[in-house]
Amino acid sequence: MDGKMVPTVEFAGLEPQASIPESQLVLKNDVELIKAQLLAQTEAFQALSHSITLLEQESNYQQGRINALEEEVKFAAHLPHGEMFDELIQKKVQELWKTMTKEVEGLQNSMVQKQSSVENLSQDVLESKKFLWEELESVQAELRRIHQKLKDQEVDITRNLVSIKKMQENQMKYTKFLTKLRGKVPDEALEEKDHKPGPEELNEIWSAVNTLRNSIMNNSTWSEKRNSSRMKDRGSRQQPKTNLFDSNFSDSALHQHRRSSSKHSS
Repeated sequence: MDGKMVPTVEFAGLEPQASIPESQLVLKNDVELIKAQLLAQTEAFQALSHSITLLEQESNYQQGRINALEEEVKFAAHLPHGEMFDELIQKKVQELWKTMTKEVEGLQNSMVQKQSSVENLSQDVLESKKFLWEELESVQAELRRIHQKLKDQEVDITRNLVSIKKMQENQMKYTKFLTKLRGKVPDEALEEKDHKPGPEELNEIWSAVNTLRNSIMNNSTWSEKRNSSRMKDRGSRQQPKTNLFDSNFSDSALHQHRRSSSKHSS
């Protein structure tokens, strides 16, 4: 296990942003902190593994010394030196054996402790790795959600702009139409006395007025539903203007209808 096992995830499909939101910075810092902790744990695991290797080498070396001393004792036992010398040698061998046995037992206990520490560290590394993966998946899902939200907002803005542009075009169209109707002078009415407006022309005028009114009301209602949280106050201020505008259209149309009716009756 080394530092190269730290997982890396590419956020595919996400366009680079000019400015990173604060929430993304916090998540990025958390991921970096987890990576640093995982790297530190990996380095500690490597250090423990190296220590265990050194202890094993030391144990093998001490065992070799014990075997060599045993061989020397066996060789000395065959020499004709007397009982006293033999007892002294035997005593020294026993003392040395006890000392070496204690050292070996201490090394074995140390190895067991190191092995337990290594197992615990391995478990911690696995848990940290799992937690890191979960955090990375959470960050990736959050970034995708933000990206999708920005796309939806862009679509809504484009839709609103198109609707506003269409409404402005309709307003200009019907304003020109009404201006043209209002610009008729009495001389033209006298010259066209024989050509009186019929029911079809009056119906077209009323249809144009109603179409304009419905277009304004529908666009206003759709815009308020899509942006109720942002446009509530603005809608309350624009409502009187819309009513006034509709009232002007109704008064103008009614005036034209009365004029046409009076001309038709005359």
